[in-house]
Amino acid sequence: MLLRHVLALLLLIVSPLILIGWFGTATLARQQQHQRDQLQELFAGRLRDLSSNLRPTAQRYESDLGNQLRVADRDLDQLAELRRSTPIVRSVLLVDRDGRLIYPRKPVVDETSETLWHAALSELARGRPIGEIEEANAPRGNSGSMSSIKQNLPQSRNSRTSKSSFASTSSTTSTRWQSWFHEDGLQLVLWLPRSDQTATGIVLERGRWMADLVEALPASSSDKSGRYELRDSTDRTVYRWGDSTNVTNQAQPLATIRMESPWNGWRLLYTPSITPNPGWLADGTIPLLATLLALATTMPLLGVYVLTTIRRQMALAQQRVSFASHVSHELRTPLTNIRLYAELAKRDLETDADLSPNKTSQHPKLLERLDVIEEESQRLSRLVTGVLDMVSGKGKLHPTREAPDQIIRRVVESFSPAMESLEIQSNLELNAAEAIQIDTDVIELVLVNLLSNVEKYAASGEQVTITSSQTPTMITINVIDDGPGISKPEAKRIFQPFERLDDSLSAPAGTGLGLAIARNAARRHGGELMWIPSERGSHFRFTLQPVPFTEHRPSASQKKRP
Repeated sequence: MLLRHVLALLLLIVSPLILIGWFGTATLARQQQHQRDQLQELFAGRLRDLSSNLRPTAQRYESDLGNQLRVADRDLDQLAELRRSTPIVRSVLLVDRDGRLIYPRKPVVDETSETLWHAALSELARGRPIGEIEEANAPRGNSGSMSSIKQNLPQSRNSRTSKSSFASTSSTTSTRWQSWFHEDGLQLVLWLPRSDQTATGIVLERGRWMADLVEALPASSSDKSGRYELRDSTDRTVYRWGDSTNVTNQAQPLATIRMESPWNGWRLLYTPSITPNPGWLADGTIPLLATLLALATTMPLLGVYVLTTIRRQMALAQQRVSFASHVSHELRTPLTNIRLYAELAKRDLETDADLSPNKTSQHPKLLERLDVIEEESQRLSRLVTGVLDMVSGKGKLHPTREAPDQIIRRVVESFSPAMESLEIQSNLELNAAEAIQIDTDVIELVLVNLLSNVEKYAASGEQVTITSSQTPTMITINVIDDGPGISKPEAKRIFQPFERLDDSLSAPAGTGLGLAIARNAARRHGGELMWIPSERGSHFRFTLQPVPFTEHRPSASQKKRP
């Protein structure tokens, strides 16, 4: 028993600690993730602002270089002059409608670098943006779409238009960017496609546009919380600014965005100098640990207290049961002797009356008193038997054939002297006159307990009403008094063994076993004893079921004197 209690106590302590620890850890993890997401969104917004600041550089290329391509149109001399006069231009391209590279021409001298470069430009020319969109009726400043590496680059925004010196008709055209990966990384190509499927283009000098790009980014940052980086498509750092002293090489970026065209594949990153995840002693971790520590301290003390209290209550209940069992066994011997000597006295009086007829005038009264002694000893014997049945949880029925109303009248008659002395009127409304198979001792035991309580606790009332009703399967008996009554909270305890509603010195004597014994007896007879709420006084209802006929012992009314 003690081992089971210890295991239950450990389960009571460990389970809440595990649940609270898991819930607290999960809550802290969600809070930390939420904080990280907020920080990530904040710095991602800053990176998007930086990316937007680079857009004017691309627009300047589109405007200046696009106008020069429009002016040069397809004139080879002007295209060559554009190449020589503009430092940011690495190569100028002229492509016919079939995708053949017209300019620059293939090198006459077979130099490996020049030949390879011309071959790369020829491949680039075949992948140029085609299908130039006529925009004569389109509003100025509209942006088209620019193809990707696979000819799907979006059109540049805010493109300017000019009248070509060689164009036979006036048309509005827009430039398009193309990302081209060659040699050591990203190459930017600005195309001017035309409606006849020809196109001119410029390959920008990588070092020049990278220098312009870095110049457009901040030289330093007032934000000392981390490091900003510009990385190319191969994940190499092109430019870095901000606080780099406290950022380790193993630190993971908090926010990353991809740059807008034409720098497709390049990224802006932010890496904090201090990890945004709170440490295990930060935020709510300390309160959580304090809570778990407090619970780990108080719950064992509470569990020990509860376990000690339960063991004390169990020991007390065991003592009460043991006491009731021992007392009941001890009472049986004197009860048996009382009944025996009462019967012997009755027999002596009857013998004496036969021998001395002149002295028989006092014998009837003595015999009547001896009958009372015998009946009360039987009543006390039934009470002792009820206590033993309640303690052992066992008990057998001893049915006899008798009318319930006859048993009720006999019990009420035995209480008549006590009720008359208390000026309590007994009202009988009996409707169970048919003889059935019942255990008379059970009915008498229940009624004796109920009327004894009326005698003890309802003496201030003026009457007690006993009703009975009968069906083929159920007998119902009600005992109703107009005493002080029982409240609903008290009614929950009245059927518990050793429970008394009033333990004061002035309270009537009792053990608190009467109603518990009575209910146990009623249930053994297939019925129930219950308290019925009433506006005044107390109302108890007793039900029982008839038992099948086997063999029965004589009822109390059928017993005759020898």
